[in-house]
Amino acid sequence: MRPHAAAVQLIELWRNTYRRVPADEPNAKSIILTKDKYDELTQKAKIITEADEKEAAKRAKELNEANAAASQARKEQMHQYDLARTKNEKLTDLEEEARKQAEVLLQKALEQRQDQEDEIRALNELILNAKIQAIRDEQILEKKQIQKELNEEELRLDNMMELERQNAIRIQEEIDKQRQEQEMLGACEVLNQIQQNRQDRLLELERNEQENALVQQRISEDLMKEIANREVKRQMQNKIRMDLNEANEAMRKHREEEKERDRLFDLKILEIQKQKAEREAAYEAEQAQVRLEKELEIARLRALQERASDEAAERDALRAKRAAEAREREWRRKEKADALKKKETEDELKRARIAQAEERRRLLAIEAGRERMEFERILKRQKELMENDQRERAEANQKNKRYAEEIRKQICLKEQERIAERNAFFEEGVRLEEESRLRRMRLAEAKERKLRELREAGIPEKYLHQVERKVLHMGSAEKS
Repeated sequence: MRPHAAAVQLIELWRNTYRRVPADEPNAKSIILTKDKYDELTQKAKIITEADEKEAAKRAKELNEANAAASQARKEQMHQYDLARTKNEKLTDLEEEARKQAEVLLQKALEQRQDQEDEIRALNELILNAKIQAIRDEQILEKKQIQKELNEEELRLDNMMELERQNAIRIQEEIDKQRQEQEMLGACEVLNQIQQNRQDRLLELERNEQENALVQQRISEDLMKEIANREVKRQMQNKIRMDLNEANEAMRKHREEEKERDRLFDLKILEIQKQKAEREAAYEAEQAQVRLEKELEIARLRALQERASDEAAERDALRAKRAAEAREREWRRKEKADALKKKETEDELKRARIAQAEERRRLLAIEAGRERMEFERILKRQKELMENDQRERAEANQKNKRYAEEIRKQICLKEQERIAERNAFFEEGVRLEEESRLRRMRLAEAKERKLRELREAGIPEKYLHQVERKVLHMGSAEKS
């Protein structure tokens, strides 16, 4: 007799179920599963609904919150221990300096973590765009200022040269006067010194003029290169535009010519159809006349046959019958000739249509090939220009990115090595609500700090107002 089965409670993730286990009677085909295999099969056998997914997500969120809370508690406890130790223990100057450096590095690490936030990234992008715009405007102003300074420098050099010329004249007059005095006094040392000073001043003036000329020449060459590059690009764009206009005009003329050929061909077809209709009408009238004559002749022959009773009448009837048969043969021959002529006309018209269609297809193929080649040439040239421009911009951007990345790596490497030891005590997160509040507060402080740094960097107020408006728009979008 089989013993009673035992009930086993299965504790699953979201419910408790009872399963009835067979009694101790062995089964030759029983399979012993490990716990992992059983859990895997049970998990695969589950039908996960949307409610189950939401429940699992809710439990995972609660578990994360509990872990975050426990981690925050441990972090606060360790922080309190650290504060108590620091307050109760008198630090040496070296330890105090190390503590200050650690706090600075910790603050930098927090700022770096804040920079990884989406809002701070967006803010950094806005700040970068504002800096770029400000730098671009500043470069434009600087270029104008350089041109203005060049003009002022040219004016100053002209004035200086005029002043030097007048001074040279005055010095020469003094030299002549002193030479006369020295000749009168018999001393040449002062005259030699004056001449040496004059030569030194002239050499200095010439050197300054050469340096200014070189600077002005270099700036002029840069400006001329930039103007030449812009002119070349403008000429290329104008040529491409003219080529496109010429291609469009050629296509338009070709369409008009094709339309005119179609119109003439349609007129020719209408004329042929008209002539065909006239021939068919004449043929029908002639056939009607022949049929009428034939019917009259048959009626006459029938009347003759009815009236004739002698041999002469029969011969007349026979001759009339033969004449009728001859006319019948002539009518059939003529009808056959007309049908043959009609068929030849239709075949000729059909061949003309086929030839015209083939000619049209050939011309269209030639024109399409020519237009395609012209379009591909223009498109290829335009694509080459765009690719060259994009490649130049990409190379410049890549070069700037590599330089910036290398600088960031060099700056962050030392700091991250020192921060890693200090951050070992603060690896756990805070509770979800507190973390959200602190995160918003840090983001707000970071935004204020970055805007303050941007203002301290001397960025114009109009760019600051634009960044502030976009930051407010980002904040309102995040809340909604």
